[in-house]
Amino acid sequence: MSDNKNMNRITAMGLSLILLSMSFAGNSQAFASTLIQDKQEIIEELTSLKNSEFVEKKSKKSLESAIKKLEKSLNPKFWKDESTVNFKHGNKVLKADQQAVKKLSDILKDKKASSELKEEILEIISNIVQLDKTLVENSISSLEEIVMSEKGIKKLDKAIELVDEGNESLEDEEFSKALKKYVKAWNQIKKALKDPHFKKMKIIELEGTIDMNSDNISDVYLKVSKSTKENKPKLLEMKITSECVNGVIHDDARMKIGLSTPVNLSTEFFDEGFEATNKWFKQNDPDERINPVVITTVAEYFTFPESGDDLIQINTGNEAGSFDYTSEPISEIGDQSGWSGKFTFDGKPGDYSLHFWFPLTEPTNEGDSCNFLSNFSIPTTFE
Repeated sequence: MSDNKNMNRITAMGLSLILLSMSFAGNSQAFASTLIQDKQEIIEELTSLKNSEFVEKKSKKSLESAIKKLEKSLNPKFWKDESTVNFKHGNKVLKADQQAVKKLSDILKDKKASSELKEEILEIISNIVQLDKTLVENSISSLEEIVMSEKGIKKLDKAIELVDEGNESLEDEEFSKALKKYVKAWNQIKKALKDPHFKKMKIIELEGTIDMNSDNISDVYLKVSKSTKENKPKLLEMKITSECVNGVIHDDARMKIGLSTPVNLSTEFFDEGFEATNKWFKQNDPDERINPVVITTVAEYFTFPESGDDLIQINTGNEAGSFDYTSEPISEIGDQSGWSGKFTFDGKPGDYSLHFWFPLTEPTNEGDSCNFLSNFSIPTTFE
């Protein structure tokens, strides 16, 4: 079995189909910390220092000012998820961090401040700059997945050059200088975003494939089309192997969807305001819609949820169901047999994660199985 050679595994617009989170069966171990969590820990450290009886009044004022600046940078509207800043507001986050570092640097210049305090402050400043380095590099990496014009690529190359210069300053512990370079790099990122090719990419089709069991063969094909008409929902076309949904007949195959905030492993899901449906549901479902999954705990990511409608359904005696199975090879999923279907979906303006859940299947005699994943999600934006 081989992938369709005429389609990239992740297309130029794969950025919008990159897995936001993969929940692995039986693996609910702790996940790595996020940029927001790291910054909150820094604020806690600074607060502890501010409340210390061994820190003199002038330093306390500088600490208080720095804390306020860092708290300002955590404004939820500035962030797309726990580690990704919204392109529109990235400059505000970096500027707030710059101001915080400036206030903390005042303590380093204060002759009355103890050497122990200065050592702690220097380490905290280093951590703040490290976070901003990661923030900018993450944004550049995401943009590199998008095909832009020559002008846009040059702006991105300039941003990379500035980040490299900032990294050199960071290694030399020239923290303010490093931050200035990261801010300048962000300005180049903003200019790259003004590339007309980038804006054009927003309104064309998004397309990608997913390898659910890490065997280098596509198991899921997704294509999201945005209507050229205003106030029209998006159309999602899907092709998926039968093993991933645990069946070749409608009574066995199962798959569900849900919509949450874009935070990794979010437990804030939406029912009202999220509309998903297709022809079958309009004709056969009492609500004429696909009721979404709503979960309230992280543990529910690792099991097939009780809430929500199964996407794959059929009425007794009907020839057509909500999804259709074929035993013929499907080129988009490595010439494997499987299911295909489509549905429209829409929601209130904002950034979200669209989740897909699957039953945890047992491996076949050949060892094939999709039970490595209980769900995956893709970034989704409604305008």
